[in-house]
Amino acid sequence: MAKQKLARISITVPETTLNTLDQKIVEQNYESRSQAIVDMINKHLIAEQAQANEVMVGTLTLLYDASQMTLRNQLVDLQQQFLAQVISSLHIQLDQQKILQVMLMQGASSELRQISQQFIVLKGVIKGHLELMDAVMPPIQQND
Repeated sequence: MAKQKLARISITVPETTLNTLDQKIVEQNYESRSQAIVDMINKHLIAEQAQANEVMVGTLTLLYDASQMTLRNQLVDLQQQFLAQVISSLHIQLDQQKILQVMLMQGASSELRQISQQFIVLKGVIKGHLELMDAVMPPIQQND
């Protein structure tokens, strides 16, 4: 098997993260930090590929600027657009400037990633994160 071409990168991490990584390197008998990091990245990428279109449940957590009235309307519009996937939403006013919103979602994982990205990229969103789980909620009754 031919050797893969390698690329050198540099990353900056908090000291506590580095200490934890070094402990894992010893515990799991990695030869180097590079080997451990490459292994972690590959595991993450493989997990994403393996679950590309499975139906999953997830939470989308958004932290956004409360003063952005346009943003609030955009968030509501997107939730209505994806009514079948966005099951529930919780808003928490953290302070005068920030709102934390958590949405419970279900659908194909690739679809949930795409939908989440539409929320995360809106102007005024400070942080956004989708967490997917290999689980499915029971069907929700709908009134016809």
